[in-house]
Amino acid sequence: MLNMLTSLATTAVILSKAEQIQLVAQAQADDCAIARHQLVQANIRLAHKVAKKNIRKGIDFNDLLACATEGILIAINKFDATQGASFTTYARMWMVAKCQEHVQANAGLVHCGSRTSKKLWSGLQKARKAIGVDAQPAEIAAHMGLDEDEVVACLQYMQARGTSLDAPLGTRGRDRTAGTIASVVPSDDMTQDQRHERTQNSVLLRSAFNDFADGLNDRQKAIFVGRIAHELTENDKRCATTFGCTKQRVGQIEKALRNRMVTYLNNRFGADTVTDMLRASF
Repeated sequence: MLNMLTSLATTAVILSKAEQIQLVAQAQADDCAIARHQLVQANIRLAHKVAKKNIRKGIDFNDLLACATEGILIAINKFDATQGASFTTYARMWMVAKCQEHVQANAGLVHCGSRTSKKLWSGLQKARKAIGVDAQPAEIAAHMGLDEDEVVACLQYMQARGTSLDAPLGTRGRDRTAGTIASVVPSDDMTQDQRHERTQNSVLLRSAFNDFADGLNDRQKAIFVGRIAHELTENDKRCATTFGCTKQRVGQIEKALRNRMVTYLNNRFGADTVTDMLRASF
């Protein structure tokens, strides 16, 4: 199972919003295994990201990836194209839900009340967004309608780690010269997966930008390439006085082109996918 999911991730092809909706309709109408396979493949990289975000002590990443993939399959069965949402957006919700369900059942949270445990696992992040990331247990308890003492007990163990900062790493026993968690500085170098993702995203975005530019007139294309594309690639923007019209008019055209480009990319890839692609590429 894991080997299959890893293989899908390395060969993933991002599909447009319309292409995914068409495949969902085919899968729902004919129970087509090929359509389901293509939808899983198109969203498996997102499943990897969701799984990584839900890693907890005692939870295996492979199990989380399987749960996220199960979320994609559930989304295929339940997706309603008439609501106007992209399939990727809808599938993400099911991926998160299945991963959180697995974490809640297996993370070993201290049992100080099942209602408190479940509500904290599923709603703590949302509560902190509403009342502040530095909210105290009493504020969290009041906001979520929970017992303060039980919230205090749960928060002591949620995402806890039992490794000493002074414990030597590796297998050198009592060799106190070995590096420790406190002394090791994490590397900022990209992993092979991250490099692969950045390269693939860059190719897809470059193709989309070229297709978008092909639909513009000469002046619009010059402004798009000289100002918007240059800015995205961190090059100097072309001076607004070199396009044969006033700076004000160049600004108006540039603003309109930015809005059109956002709409074009969202329609082609889906809003959530575009956000992830841009973050991974630039």
